[in-house]
Amino acid sequence: MPIDLWTPQGVVPVGTTLVGGNKETGSGIVSHRFTLKAKDKFGVEHVTRVEILADKDTSKEQIEDMMANSAEAFVKEVREKYDKRRPTADEKKEIGKILEDFRKQAIKRKESTNNTLYYQVK
Repeated sequence: MPIDLWTPQGVVPVGTTLVGGNKETGSGIVSHRFTLKAKDKFGVEHVTRVEILADKDTSKEQIEDMMANSAEAFVKEVREKYDKRRPTADEKKEIGKILEDFRKQAIKRKESTNNTLYYQVK
């Protein structure tokens, strides 16, 4: 039952599969699977899969609309979620050293009587 669907940029149709039947109407339910691809502002490509279920009463335009809405939501999510670049290896090492210093200071504070430090840790 493949249907020729219009897909926006970044949407790749994977296939359609009959997944079951509707008890009320007796018609089959078809799963349309798509792969969505979007790049964040640093050029890293993110991929997710979407599955749209449709029966005989669902029109081609409704399926295309659902697919376009999911693609638009995914692109928006990628742009909002990945607005910062990932730290480099050197930055990760520096962050690790800082976190280790915080951990050592917390242990020292727990050893003191009033939870504050009055001495410099070297």
